[in-house]
Amino acid sequence: MLAQTDITLSKKFRVTESANVEFRSEFYNIFNRANLANPSNLRLAMGLPTGPTAAGIHPGQPFSAATAGGNFGVLTSTVSNLIGIGTNRQIQFSLRVNF
Repeated sequence: MLAQTDITLSKKFRVTESANVEFRSEFYNIFNRANLANPSNLRLAMGLPTGPTAAGIHPGQPFSAATAGGNFGVLTSTVSNLIGIGTNRQIQFSLRVNF
């Protein structure tokens, strides 16, 4: 499940009757929550054949941790997006003049 909290703060300052300056700050993933990626492929992690000629567990071979892959179901990485959901904490500021 992806979860992320974003917040935007802005303030307008009136310079003249027809002009103003707007300051904005945007915070993405403000709590810096890690979004874990899905576990690895089930068939590959268990050492099962992925095709008709692929090597894997043969009939009669004992099923053990060595043949199953010790990292099955282990979350070992995070979602790696540079922008958007799954990114690390990012802050940006902007200043805009309206006239």
